[in-house]
Amino acid sequence: MLEIENRRKALQDNLDAQKKQRERNIMGQFSTPYLLALDIMQHMKSLIKGNNVSLFEPSIGTGVFYSVFAEVFGTDKKAFGIELDNHYFSPAKQLWEGFPLEIVQADFFNITPDRHFPLLVANPPYIRHHHIENSQKQELQLRTYEQTGIKTSGLTGMYCYFLMLSEQWLEDGGISCWLIPSEFMDVNYGKALKHYLLNNVELLQIHRFNATDLQFADALVSSCIVIFRKAKPQSNSPIRFTLGGSISKPEKETLIDRQEIADSQKWTNLFENGIVQTNETEKLGDYFTVKRGVVTGDNNFFIVDDNKIEQYGIDKKFLYPILPSPRYIKGDIIEATGELPDIERQEYLFSCNLSESILKQQYPGTWSYIQEGERQGVRDGYICSRRTPWYSCEERPPASIIVPYMGRSDTNKRMFRFILNKSKAITTNVYLLLYPKPQYARSLRDLTILTQVWHALNSIPQERMIKGGRFYGGGLRKMEPNELMNIPLSEISGLLEEDNKQLSLFQ
Repeated sequence: MLEIENRRKALQDNLDAQKKQRERNIMGQFSTPYLLALDIMQHMKSLIKGNNVSLFEPSIGTGVFYSVFAEVFGTDKKAFGIELDNHYFSPAKQLWEGFPLEIVQADFFNITPDRHFPLLVANPPYIRHHHIENSQKQELQLRTYEQTGIKTSGLTGMYCYFLMLSEQWLEDGGISCWLIPSEFMDVNYGKALKHYLLNNVELLQIHRFNATDLQFADALVSSCIVIFRKAKPQSNSPIRFTLGGSISKPEKETLIDRQEIADSQKWTNLFENGIVQTNETEKLGDYFTVKRGVVTGDNNFFIVDDNKIEQYGIDKKFLYPILPSPRYIKGDIIEATGELPDIERQEYLFSCNLSESILKQQYPGTWSYIQEGERQGVRDGYICSRRTPWYSCEERPPASIIVPYMGRSDTNKRMFRFILNKSKAITTNVYLLLYPKPQYARSLRDLTILTQVWHALNSIPQERMIKGGRFYGGGLRKMEPNELMNIPLSEISGLLEEDNKQLSLFQ
């Protein structure tokens, strides 16, 4: 098998090189590394009973999983694979001619199963929801509900539909193994997939790779392996959560009761400590509402500097001071001169809600800049094409406390730092913005109290912040607004509660 595997790998590399990276990203085409595929298949052999085994793969590509299947189980074992893209299908079919592998070119979702398999192993295409046509998305949502009784979110990635609609290809008691992004364990759209794994099948194991261990060199995505059996869930059977190393030799293993998993919102935390109980009853969301900064649709167009403002004659009424990327913010305090931040290079958000006819007559410079955006194709982008007018960004008031929503664990800086913003500058969506709840807004107008609260927020242990967020490949950590609001917090209760009591005496 070594000789043909070398040919397959060379073929894979050549075919990948013929495609642009963006095209492969849109179609979610990232081949499984051979050694990872081999480790997975060896683990499958430890779970499969008997020698009468055949393999089904719903997105076979050039056939790396079949290559290791033939090596581990024997070249006489049959397999069946589906591949949609002819760019990979035709070369793969030719490569494996003479082997007991049947490959068909088709859309996995359009084939009715005519056989059932004891083993399914897959690395499905990681296609994000905004690359799925609305008509296909609606069809997949309907079919998933009809087959599983589970409603999926419109934000669901393609890999979730592959997994939940694949059960009909398995024989009763068959084993299904999926190499998929680990983000489903923490994000809202992943609730449907987690419900499926806990209630529709017998979930056996989830293996999560370390955050710094990228399985795909050409995709910044953290991966996990999900294994389940086509059978009714066993309430008295714990589920294996393994972490780090390989699936056959993990660095850490935790057995967790099914009901305890169902009660946990973030599954990624289970790999480290199982079910973590906390005495913290207060959360950051008790004091603040958290929102993302402005989503522009094209920062190169909507964020302008003085040179561009002067070049086009953009009217100042359509400009709002904006902070640069967190990597350009040296410390944790942004001082201000008037309403402008004291930063090396001042930039502005361009946003306007007037019609082009009015702009053409009254603001010719601004109108000419909008015309330039149309020539550049900015209007046709995913975000801008869904706005009216396309050059009107969402509104975000300035926030006195902001947080970069991502960070890396391989740097010396704190991954999640609270920044005190003394200016009236707004931010893009690389920041999370903290707005005080109405009952605390008056207190936090006092700079002394605001500074005390800011210090207290920065005293939150990073470990607590990390557990509240989510991780991606390469050590990247992210925090969404709802996740930040759910961070346990007792550090500031005394500061604000006591101040509110004092204020109430004078109201």
